[in-house]
Amino acid sequence: MLTAAVVAAVVAGVLGLLQAYLSRPFWYDEIWRAHVVSEPARSLWAELAVANTPSALGWFGLTRLCGEAFGWHSWALRLPGFAAVPLLGAAMVIVARRFTGIAAAVLAAGWVCLNSTFLDLATQLKPYAVETLAATAILALWMVDSSATAVGAGNLSPRRLERGRLARRAGAGVLALFAVPGIFLIVALAAVDLRRGPARRWRLLECSPALVLAGLHTVIFVAHQSSQRNGSYWDRQFIAGRGPLAALRFVVDQVRLTLTGSPPGIDRFDPSLVHGSLPTGPFGPAAAVLLALVVAGAGGLGARILARRPDGRLLLAALGGAELMMLAASAGRYWPFGPTRTNLFVVPMVIVVVLVGVERATQWLSLALRRQSPGKAPQVDAEGLSTSDPALPPRSLVFIRSLSVFSPRLTAGTGPAGLALVVVALLALVGSGTLLAANSLAGSRLVWDHRDRMRGLDLMVDAAITTRRIAGPGDLVAVGGRLARPGWLYAMEASADGPRDPSHLPPARGGDPARGTGPVAGAAGSAGSAGATDAAAAVVAQGSSRTGQVGRPPRIARADTIFFGGSTAPLAAQITSRPTPPRHLLVFVFDIELRDLTGQLTALTRSGWCPARTWTFRLTGTLTTYNHCSPGAATTAVTGAIASEPGRAVAAAR
Repeated sequence: MLTAAVVAAVVAGVLGLLQAYLSRPFWYDEIWRAHVVSEPARSLWAELAVANTPSALGWFGLTRLCGEAFGWHSWALRLPGFAAVPLLGAAMVIVARRFTGIAAAVLAAGWVCLNSTFLDLATQLKPYAVETLAATAILALWMVDSSATAVGAGNLSPRRLERGRLARRAGAGVLALFAVPGIFLIVALAAVDLRRGPARRWRLLECSPALVLAGLHTVIFVAHQSSQRNGSYWDRQFIAGRGPLAALRFVVDQVRLTLTGSPPGIDRFDPSLVHGSLPTGPFGPAAAVLLALVVAGAGGLGARILARRPDGRLLLAALGGAELMMLAASAGRYWPFGPTRTNLFVVPMVIVVVLVGVERATQWLSLALRRQSPGKAPQVDAEGLSTSDPALPPRSLVFIRSLSVFSPRLTAGTGPAGLALVVVALLALVGSGTLLAANSLAGSRLVWDHRDRMRGLDLMVDAAITTRRIAGPGDLVAVGGRLARPGWLYAMEASADGPRDPSHLPPARGGDPARGTGPVAGAAGSAGSAGATDAAAAVVAQGSSRTGQVGRPPRIARADTIFFGGSTAPLAAQITSRPTPPRHLLVFVFDIELRDLTGQLTALTRSGWCPARTWTFRLTGTLTTYNHCSPGAATTAVTGAIASEPGRAVAAAR
């Protein structure tokens, strides 16, 4: 426990160095989650149905609680992910220490928590760090009974209901609410309980709370968010739609990618993440192949050792069962298979299996080296272990078997040739570990250098604040781009963050809204209404009710905002169908979708709207004000400007 606390403190210190990640603006893959989390209760269920990927109820509630308690700031919503990393480090030490020495347990925690890809994920508003922590805690909680049975501690009768075990299984079910893939672990672990012992009905009763909680969570809450299974984003990670040979190649390829990652199983799919690179040097891809063989060999040895003890079999069942269920789910396009961010929860289990094999191999080789070296042979106790062997876990937690049972050739004297072989094997093991560590930490410099990196849609809050400042009574806001909708709604309706670059924003003052200096708009109002203008000014003086900050212009209601692009109606048709014609238009277009929306912007000018002024937000989009004009007056100018600079909105004819 002391080691776990120290590891958690060290990991927390590393995160302290990365505190800039807490407050930087959300980018696209974060801001849509912020929108769903902050959505009002009356429309939440409908928004969940179109979410990009499912979120667990526990993570959702915890993140929303942080927003409500600390304000809807980027740092507040990222807190759960940040806090999960040092806790995961402690949990990894506790789980790994059951099977390994302290050094290997610390290495297991560091291999996950200090990995550059994992840190890149954990510092974003994404649930994967929390899910990995929840999965590790589920495994640790379920293992309590295995260790008690293994060493004969306690008087647990298999033929009656054990209330302690029932409470622990219920706790595991609650933890499963914080991880979308929690159902995979719960089902696999419950299957182990139900196949051991004569009193399966009591074991089923004890597992029922976990199965019911995880099952209902998956069927009701998670399945409701499965809209992306109909898209193409995860097609590469689905076994669905492949023939027998193609499916076999797919599985082999995913296993290969898993083994060549550092740590094994870390994401190899997401191009937006920082990935480590293997320092192969002059050896080329041969080094990657050799490392994969070392990892596979260590994993096989670790699995063989773990299979000889109850809690080890539990870990193997959880890992193997989860992988099989993920493969089956990929056949129905419900879950990606392979080393992706969604499957990060299995990485701690893979690491434990590999390190158990590495530690045991190191012990064998060290013992063989000492036995074949000149001088006094090491003392060997009745169990067959050298008294000078590396420290092993307490006997109360581990079954100890003679090394000679597994390594008769290594422990036998084979002369100089055997000594040389042992030395080469030790050097190869150490060298492989060094390369794997270098691969895992290779992206650390990028993680540090990218503290202020912009990934796309980072300036959505700036665009929303600009819109709030220049909008006048009776104006209509139009947001273009299917991907822009959730980010715009969060930035406009919930975010309490200030602009990233205030110097580029227009002031909120009286004047013509079309020139970017208009009075601040209320949530609604008719053009030219003095009462609406006075009301808007009063709101500015009092501050926004959502942010509580004096002087902030009020937010623009969703009723005064339309969205176009994708499957929605054309922009011009939506404007024409409104009961009251708008006074001015404020059109924001997501930059990567600008080319697809060029036709709608051209049709807008044909219907009597001329662009007046444009603000450009780098890697985010453009905001353009439109005034009434004669139909078709600026069609040629706007079309030519968009065609010449498709990545930016250009100020057109005044």
